[in-house]
Amino acid sequence: MPLLDVPYIKQHPELPSGCEVTALAMALSYHGQAVDKLTLAREMPKDVVPVERNEDGTIRIWGDPEDGFVGDPFGNGITINPNPLKQVADKYRPGSLALYQEEFGVIETHVANSHPVLVWFTIHHDMPTPRFWHTPNGKVIQAPRPLHCIVVTGVDDEYVYFHDCESTEKSGEHVKVEKAHFIQIYDAMGRRALIIT
Repeated sequence: MPLLDVPYIKQHPELPSGCEVTALAMALSYHGQAVDKLTLAREMPKDVVPVERNEDGTIRIWGDPEDGFVGDPFGNGITINPNPLKQVADKYRPGSLALYQEEFGVIETHVANSHPVLVWFTIHHDMPTPRFWHTPNGKVIQAPRPLHCIVVTGVDDEYVYFHDCESTEKSGEHVKVEKAHFIQIYDAMGRRALIIT
């Protein structure tokens, strides 16, 4: 399968915590919608609940990424989930698909049909460490770390290829990770994805 020719955009230095909107900017530009990552960062819904920490520094109470971006994408932030990010994507290209708990094969099919897919993943492509907190109304938020978002550009029998906007390597374009390992991380991160059709 040929790799999708997705334009590559780095998130740094402007968006230390803005991997999701940077990934979205890449996927939209593949479809001819050249939208600046900073514009997307300002447009995405935010959950403005302030962080409260335990004595050991761990997070006790914070926002819900299903409501909007938790924290500040221009500074210290965590993430936004596929549903609220889809609201931003649909302004520029209606019809994106927010996925929760779908097997990786669904993503593979969409990439084969020339749809770039945002996947909630990890920095450095390691298995995540569990982390959770509560919202003010008591909902438990699972936010494994180190949380990241990448754009899948191709899949073959052995590897998954993707653009990594945070890559410290010379280039984060079409980084490849063994398919079995990629699926393990995808599963551990809660099987979240956003397909830009």
